[in-house]
Amino acid sequence: MKKTALVLFAGLFLFLGVFKVQARTKIISPTVEPTATVMPTITTEPVNNITDVSNKIVSKREEIKWQGWNSLSFLISKAIERGVPSNTIVLLLLLPLVATLVSVLHYLLGISGYGIFMPTMMAVAFLATGTVGGLVLMAVILAITLLSNLVVKKLKLHFWPARSITLLFVGLGIFGGMSLVSYLGIFDVSKISIFPILFMILLTEDFVRTQLVKSKKEAVRLTLGTLILGVFGALLMEMKWLQNTVLNYAEVVVILVILINILVGNYSGIRLSEIKRFKGAIRKK
Repeated sequence: MKKTALVLFAGLFLFLGVFKVQARTKIISPTVEPTATVMPTITTEPVNNITDVSNKIVSKREEIKWQGWNSLSFLISKAIERGVPSNTIVLLLLLPLVATLVSVLHYLLGISGYGIFMPTMMAVAFLATGTVGGLVLMAVILAITLLSNLVVKKLKLHFWPARSITLLFVGLGIFGGMSLVSYLGIFDVSKISIFPILFMILLTEDFVRTQLVKSKKEAVRLTLGTLILGVFGALLMEMKWLQNTVLNYAEVVVILVILINILVGNYSGIRLSEIKRFKGAIRKK
């Protein structure tokens, strides 16, 4: 009986020892990762909102050799390799294109806004919020500004203190509107960044200042012109093929921007919106 128990105990001990040895010497077979296809150029897959850095544009590329003429593409390739978001690069290259579009529409069609910087920034704001959502948000901010001006005007304050109180009303109004929209589930307010709202507040600031310095009619004209130019710029920046082009052929974009601005800068003809105004002075052939 003792021999039987001793044999069973020895067998159990031997079994456990072998099991431990097998567990320690378990061979892990390496998994073979599929190799990525090497692409000759930078190919992109743009997302809907390229202003959001978290939604990075997917890019596949091979090592670009520097050949002199492709210096910008070489630098872009190195920047993406170092971790610079391709979204940021695309936006930086699209900004001069939008500014060029603003110049063309201003000098050829006669659409005027608050300079060239404000329409370009409004284009980025509409790109971040969506064109329709951006226009609605802009209308809300402008309405709150006008209503608060009527209240603050009765206090007869200086300009800056009055604008500070107006900014308080605008902030509270936007907060209330976003809370209401979020509660009703109409729109995902988490997608709205603070920067588009700041650009729109700056536009309302220019609107109020122009009212005081010039006239209400001129303020409305410049504000509408800025919004129209911003919408055109946002539609331009949303084009997927253009986002691919500025990233793959950056040198072509730079040359195109310079040539178009040289041509527009030397334009001396009449604007389309001024034909009716100077119709009597135009000599008929």
